[in-house]
Amino acid sequence: MSGPSGTDLQALASAHLWGHFSKLTPEDHGGTTVIERGEGCYVWDSNGNRYLDGLAGLFVTQVGHGQRELVEAMAEQADKLAYFPVWTYAHPSAVTLATRLAEMAPGDLNRVF
Repeated sequence: MSGPSGTDLQALASAHLWGHFSKLTPEDHGGTTVIERGEGCYVWDSNGNRYLDGLAGLFVTQVGHGQRELVEAMAEQADKLAYFPVWTYAHPSAVTLATRLAEMAPGDLNRVF
């Protein structure tokens, strides 16, 4: 996929995207940093600057970016069902993971949320 990059991408992000925890006026802090790729524990922005991804573990990439085994597993899952919340329904991957976690948990901790 090709398109704008570098400062052009930053300008478009500032004009059209509000990040969940960003200031409402990106121009106050020099524009929006656009992260383009990750490898291991690092990410790179659209200007080529490298950052330690200190928040990765808080969300979903505790094992780092660019892990081929995970990419393949994600692609296989996305081919079946990309996403479906388990608010009132279930799907096989959620059931399998919940069962595995329950088997590892001590005592009567046998349900996951």
